[in-house]
Amino acid sequence: MDFKLTKFELQIISHIDDSPSISELANRIGVTKGYTSRLVASLVKKGFVDISTNGVSKNVGLSNNPHAVKLKNILHKRSYMPLSEFLQGSGIQVMAVLSTGEADFARLLDESELSEATLRRIIKKFKSYAVLVCRNKKYEIPQDLIDIKDFMRDYCSYIGVLKLRDISLQGRFIIPHGFEFLFTSDNKIMCEKVRSTGLSAMSDTIPLMLAENQYFYSSRTLSNEEFAVHAIVADPYSKRNLTYVILYILKVKNDKNRFVTISDQYGITDISRSILNMLDTGKQSEEIFMPSPSYIKQKAAEYNIIWQE
Repeated sequence: MDFKLTKFELQIISHIDDSPSISELANRIGVTKGYTSRLVASLVKKGFVDISTNGVSKNVGLSNNPHAVKLKNILHKRSYMPLSEFLQGSGIQVMAVLSTGEADFARLLDESELSEATLRRIIKKFKSYAVLVCRNKKYEIPQDLIDIKDFMRDYCSYIGVLKLRDISLQGRFIIPHGFEFLFTSDNKIMCEKVRSTGLSAMSDTIPLMLAENQYFYSSRTLSNEEFAVHAIVADPYSKRNLTYVILYILKVKNDKNRFVTISDQYGITDISRSILNMLDTGKQSEEIFMPSPSYIKQKAAEYNIIWQE
């Protein structure tokens, strides 16, 4: 499914306060009725609009989906901004990555799936519109544009759920990461752009009695740190999950800074720091969901993993 928005689609969302007919919409945005019908059909699939029938006339109204309501409010509140310049086309792929937090050029290039030339052009354009700031060679959406960031998260979730339906009707959506997403399934899945992650990927290194089917939709090769983070995100307060994550970190010697950075993108920084603090000090965490150091040492011995505090 094409998740990109076009200039005319954004115009339609701006012109449906009174639930106009297709013909009225065509006149308002200045294109043919046939083209307007195709644009509306695309917006229906993306969850932005609904169509109601009034006799022989079809009327277009705003959907109740959170991402639709938020975009409508943004288009009204920020009508002074050239929103179509960064919410349409390839620009939305960059915004999707930045909705997860700050990112350096390498991460933007990897996760946006854009060419280097296209990405540099978009960054230059975004800077000129002040929708992108750069600190310490990392890019982020300014704090005063938090509403755009929130919209992108909701939109990415909606698109992710739609993609998951095409992959597996038994799949359970967990969380988006830009237009990538984490999910689980009762069945094993072999599909393009679907990667084993979390406990599923970790079980290749640490045999688990009950390996779960945890997957990540992405074209990228995932890192060990991402495997660990995804296992936490799938069930953040499970002592079993956290125990295996800790054993995995000890076994593969994860990059701690990278582990924390990725954790921040998923909103689990506190849990990850608690894990690293326990590994550094050997002391019991104050968090009641954390396994005890003595239990970790017991399990580490079973797997012939050395924990040197």
